[in-house]
Amino acid sequence: MSGAEVKIHAALPVDGWDPLAPTDDDADVFAAAQKREIRNILKSYTGYYDLFSEMIQNALDAVEKRSAESEPSYAPSILIQINIHDNFVCITDNGCSMSLAQLKKFLKPSISFKDGPETRGNKGVGATYLAFGFNHLEVAAKPDGSTVYAGILKSGRTWLEDTKGIVTKPNVESVDNWSDTLAKLDRGTSIRLKLVGDNIRPKSLQYFIAKNAEQWSCLLRAHTPLGGVYLCGDAPPKVNIEIEVTTDKEEVTKIQLTSPGYLYPHEVLGKTADLREFLKDQVARVAKQQDVSKVPPKFSNVNGIWGEWSGAEILAGNSPIKPVLDDSQKELMASLKPQIYAFMCYSTDLWDDYNDNTLKLRKGSRILHGGLQQATTHMPQGNPITIPLTNNTGFQQITHIIVHFHAEPDLGRKGFQPEHTAVAERLSTATVAAFRRYFDRLLRKNTGAPALLQQMKLSQWIDEQREHEKIFPLVISGKGLFAPQFELPIRSVPIVEQDVVALFNQMLSSGIVRGIQLLSSSQFNQYDGLYRFRMEPPFDLFIRSAENPLGVDSEMFAGEDTTMESPVGVLEYKFNLDALIEEIDNGTKNSDEIKLAICWTLGTKWQAHFTVLSYLDHDNLHHRQFHGITHHFSHAVSGLAAFSIIVLEDLVKYLTAPEQESIRQKQLYAAEEE
Repeated sequence: MSGAEVKIHAALPVDGWDPLAPTDDDADVFAAAQKREIRNILKSYTGYYDLFSEMIQNALDAVEKRSAESEPSYAPSILIQINIHDNFVCITDNGCSMSLAQLKKFLKPSISFKDGPETRGNKGVGATYLAFGFNHLEVAAKPDGSTVYAGILKSGRTWLEDTKGIVTKPNVESVDNWSDTLAKLDRGTSIRLKLVGDNIRPKSLQYFIAKNAEQWSCLLRAHTPLGGVYLCGDAPPKVNIEIEVTTDKEEVTKIQLTSPGYLYPHEVLGKTADLREFLKDQVARVAKQQDVSKVPPKFSNVNGIWGEWSGAEILAGNSPIKPVLDDSQKELMASLKPQIYAFMCYSTDLWDDYNDNTLKLRKGSRILHGGLQQATTHMPQGNPITIPLTNNTGFQQITHIIVHFHAEPDLGRKGFQPEHTAVAERLSTATVAAFRRYFDRLLRKNTGAPALLQQMKLSQWIDEQREHEKIFPLVISGKGLFAPQFELPIRSVPIVEQDVVALFNQMLSSGIVRGIQLLSSSQFNQYDGLYRFRMEPPFDLFIRSAENPLGVDSEMFAGEDTTMESPVGVLEYKFNLDALIEEIDNGTKNSDEIKLAICWTLGTKWQAHFTVLSYLDHDNLHHRQFHGITHHFSHAVSGLAAFSIIVLEDLVKYLTAPEQESIRQKQLYAAEEE
């Protein structure tokens, strides 16, 4: 614009305005923004236990807040009702309750009446999640001894998912009557959530399989604030908690708890030992000049070892846990004041047995399992994450670790900050390393045999045993000494490893299996024993025939006229070979050092590492190189030979009905290959 000066004048209203206040002409825009905000809240809730967590933490906060009012006769109580028949959850507490004004506001996003560092949640999103993550929410508040304010919100999730503007925004409708449970209380709150409609998680309480109060108690203690994490001397609040479960057949069971408490593995998994007590015992033995290699019975052959330590103890070097931390992580530990709980068990079978046989929950779900569980404000947050081990990764599966931070409420479920998780992971890897040192010494073997007392290098063990054989030979022979009865003395199917050992040795002495010499059978070494194959001419006793079905082809001895003897090898006994595979996985045993395994049943865990060749399949008989061997493993990746197996259950079936067993073996491992 040539030669012309343009002046722009702008004026603000004298009193200004609120940029966040809705106006008549942007009601639709405001409603859409509300939906977006609520959807974003719901995105942070991804678990099947989130609804329980929100309801239980609100109830616990309410009774703790009222407890702080110092009423002399006040006894905190919470009733958790799980009705599988009618598909609803109802939680009633006798806590601080809400006024009518608070009741009208508490479903709004980011509205919270909680305060203080010890409350379990104060971001104001939990009630919004319950209201609009589901389709039927009933709330009742009794702020005094006579007045009850109650309302119901229906179709919250349906409205939120509506993108066409068809569903009307739901309002809270007044409810005239309420449950007798709240009526009996002088103050309190009751929330009932019914699982109806689409796009909700879970859709049915049947999902959890749990049918009685004990099962539900364990589920909630493992996954919700009912599992209060109170470590290193912190005392849980005294709260009378009743869990009432109604089945789909309307059968009712109940259980009482006196406080919220985590489902700590050492409390429910049988004989366990506190590692702290064991270390104190070692120190005391040293002071008394006693033999520290001897393990007192209370610490030996246990299902698991456990312990708990504070961050201060760890930083000061007053614990067996020695994490590698940089300066910033040390500062973070000092500010967050972490506490750590750890439990290491002898086998993942322990998790399965507790879940499947003790609690009788969904098979394979493992209510307890290995991993790192992060926690804040005395409650578990989210699901356990993998312990980041770089070697001996099998220990990830048998170690359960809790790292509890005194940090911001709700931090864990909405996502731990990366630096917090990094500290927790460092602590967890250092804890596994510390516990690993006592695994062989204190924990039972998977089959129930005594715990290993010491490690010995394999080559040294073999050399020493060879020398022992030379100096102290044992040979029992003589004409007429041995008179077979055509039956084995053992009269029942094995049920433990010791039975497998007994049955196998009877097969050796009777000649069912031939050519194996036992050099050592010891519980004081890493492995169960040492053996060799030895076949002396004439070789007729080892050649397969109708009377000797476990023999080898005569071609194996072509041109041989001297004793055939294998090197000394490692022998392992197991009832189920799955136990050996687990020991290989966690680094306790090395598959390259094992030459022969004797077991009753083969199990299934071998499939992750090996391929199998069955010598009981008649098409494979010519591959058998030693008498009595039933199967052979090869490494699945390289194809190289691994070790031989004698599966006694299959061997017995083969001796009883060879043709039928051959067909079964062919079908079984053909299916595995597919």
